[in-house]
Amino acid sequence: MTKAFDGSKVNATRLTSASLSETTAQYIMDAILEGKISPEEPFPSQNQLSESFGVSRTVIREATQILVSRGILDVQHGKRITIRPPSHDKMAESVMIAFKRNHISVFDVHEVRKLLEVEAAGLAAKRATEADLARMQECLTIMEKHYSEEKGYANADVDFHRAIVAAAKQPALEMVLNSLSDYLYESRVLSFRGMENMERVMRAHYAILQAIRNQVEADAREAMARHLQETEEDLLHIYQ
Repeated sequence: MTKAFDGSKVNATRLTSASLSETTAQYIMDAILEGKISPEEPFPSQNQLSESFGVSRTVIREATQILVSRGILDVQHGKRITIRPPSHDKMAESVMIAFKRNHISVFDVHEVRKLLEVEAAGLAAKRATEADLARMQECLTIMEKHYSEEKGYANADVDFHRAIVAAAKQPALEMVLNSLSDYLYESRVLSFRGMENMERVMRAHYAILQAIRNQVEADAREAMARHLQETEEDLLHIYQ
């Protein structure tokens, strides 16, 4: 049996600013993040939210529409509002837009990769399961089948690195790197165009997989660091 929304748990002052709807949307978002509004329970009615936040139902409607537009809430015609589950695609889209607006380059993102993916490889060597290893191997097999096909190769390459991050069993790291997926795909396409030796690239990927399979953390980190350095050289070749 689901519990009714308890508005007394929400610490909200009465709002009087011109941006009532935006501020109320943030209060609702905070209540969701703090578990005061749970996705496992019916979403509070407009009357409940209006009373809790001290604003009109019109403001509540506008606030919920703001959260719908941001992908936080979902509303279907004739049905009650629900909290949408987290979406990596939505996060990646937001990151991509923010990076473009702030002129973040592929090289900036690659530097972040060098900081995070080396550690991810080390953690994967420690924590990867047989299923994780099978997924990595599957990605490499697909990459080999797409030697001459840019899109297929780039997608499989991204999936290989995502499989490593998943094998690291570090959810915060996985969320951060997955939020960069659109930029990572773009860098894979560019590096594909700059590759002069595909066999060298595949050897680098297999070296990472072998180190993870052998459960040698230092070797996995070293193999990933070497691969990312070579990838950076491929990218530089494009821009020369």
